Amino acid sequence: MRPAVAAAALLTALLGAACDRQTSLSASSRPVVRLVSDTTTTQALVAEYARSLPNIDVRLVTGAAFMGTVMAIQRGDADMGFVLADVAYLANVNVGRQPQSGSPLRGMAALQTAPVHLLARRGMSGADVLHHKSLRVGTNGAFSSQTMLAQLVFGAYEFEDSSALNAPLPVDEIPRALADGSIDVAFVTAYYPSQAVTNAAKAGAELLPIDNDLAERFRHKYPFVRRIVIPAHTYPGQEAAVRTIGVDRLLVCRSDLDEKLVNDLTRVFIEAVPRIFSSLRASSRTIDLDRASATPIPLHNGAALYYRERELRP
Repeated sequence: MRPAVAAAALLTALLGAACDRQTSLSASSRPVVRLVSDTTTTQALVAEYARSLPNIDVRLVTGAAFMGTVMAIQRGDADMGFVLADVAYLANVNVGRQPQSGSPLRGMAALQTAPVHLLARRGMSGADVLHHKSLRVGTNGAFSSQTMLAQLVFGAYEFEDSSALNAPLPVDEIPRALADGSIDVAFVTAYYPSQAVTNAAKAGAELLPIDNDLAERFRHKYPFVRRIVIPAHTYPGQEAAVRTIGVDRLLVCRSDLDEKLVNDLTRVFIEAVPRIFSSLRASSRTIDLDRASATPIPLHNGAALYYRERELRP
């Protein structure tokens, strides 16, 4: 090979190596954010982050959901994820009381409210539930906080036997358990219309209200509780609207994440909501972005800054 050609080839190789090294350094210098994976929105959210924030490496962390999400974030095994408001609120309350509970969570956004469906088996009325002090209660296992929330509700009714709460059931087994009398009452937190609640209603179960007085007592004691109404005719045989309570789904993060980082992550998430949730129709999954900052736990400073900036926009 002629000297000039060899020199040119060497220069090209050196430049290529330098570019590769620079690309490698650039990629390794990107902050990594670990998002706990779920079955609904996280895949789409990671794609949005990759498109809008190429300087941030958002990765999915599998194997945790809801209560597990809280634990993963508090332990430092994850940085952000989706949880129900009651779990996030009570987890933060326990920080400080239990040193092993880890660092506090911070809110990024409040999303859809998941309503509580209180179902009584065929032949048991609302009055029976109020005056029967020992019931066999089933909760759905879809959200691991449901037994805890059920205990709060039935504690307000002053039930004598808290052990009446059965182990959580797969949600599709609740209609059968109500129909065969294995349980007297079911406590299902799910977006409506819920297929399991529909099946239970077809088998004769009755959807019971949680009245305004009880809902207000909960709201004063537990700020994560919201009053909500399940519209009439949502379920078979449901001729009237049913008052109940619900809890928000939250996007939360570690309290020690960088403020600018969380500001960017919150902005892209809020901007992406219409695309991520575009398949949702009129149901309890409807998202009101005007109240996205209304989390029952403190907002992360980066998220709070984003909402302040959003309010100031013309």
